[in-house]
Amino acid sequence: MNLRSLDLNLLPVLEAIYAERSLTRASEVLHITQPAVSNALSRLRLHFEDPLFVREGRGVKPTAMTEALMPAIRESLDKLRNGLEPRSVFEPSRSTRVFNISSRDASAHILAPPIARRLEVQAPGVRISWSQPQRSAIASELASGRLDLAIDVQDLRGADLERVLLSSTKYVCALASDHPLANEPLTLDKFFSMRHIAVSSRREGRSLIEEMARSLGHRITPVHRLPHYQPALEVVRCTHLALAAPQPVTEGSGLAVMKLPFDFPSPGSMLYWHREYAQDPALMWLRGLIRDVSVTL
Repeated sequence: MNLRSLDLNLLPVLEAIYAERSLTRASEVLHITQPAVSNALSRLRLHFEDPLFVREGRGVKPTAMTEALMPAIRESLDKLRNGLEPRSVFEPSRSTRVFNISSRDASAHILAPPIARRLEVQAPGVRISWSQPQRSAIASELASGRLDLAIDVQDLRGADLERVLLSSTKYVCALASDHPLANEPLTLDKFFSMRHIAVSSRREGRSLIEEMARSLGHRITPVHRLPHYQPALEVVRCTHLALAAPQPVTEGSGLAVMKLPFDFPSPGSMLYWHREYAQDPALMWLRGLIRDVSVTL
């Protein structure tokens, strides 16, 4: 692409139309008139030699060309916004910064909703991109700036990583409400006689339930291994399989939730960041917000 022939001021308009699926709503988000949005779209169509958006109901939908362009455009605009934001002062209420956070499934399930509620009030323009890269890549991604923060297990390694303990989460056993053992006291023998589901983001290695069993001299071979708790809860709901899960994840699920019949150290979640960015005012603010949220859970 010849950037000299493209007015880069048009790219935020393309991004807004893509996000809102409406020229009217895009104009409201950008605080410009709808004719100005239409004119910008006409110039973009001429440059890319593609309609970019077509009518769908009362709004528009992106063409295949737009879908192909948007990942690179969004990444470039996010980097530009982050790079231009003053680092000496951070005003949450006025910021449009994008923060990239790595988190395990359970931590995101527990922390993302209250963080979102806080942001709506304190920093409505701030965006957070949650992801779950391979654990071995987290330290290097924090060092490169591709990740701003990581929420993970306590033994994440990295010489230049700083960390703070967020919380320790109590685990419980979840069963379908019609499970034969749902209304009986859960003993150690009953727990290990059941068939289990494992939740792990890793394709290989022992899951938490397998570590629990191993620490007690038992062995479990999970019937299903899933990367996220939400589908695991749905499998529990329609089967007689058991799931060891963080207690907050099971709340409101309608499942029978039982205390584990043994003591197992609750896995703690740590908040990690790279030493080079420790004094970034924006990251200091976000770390404080996450720590405040975790204390209230």
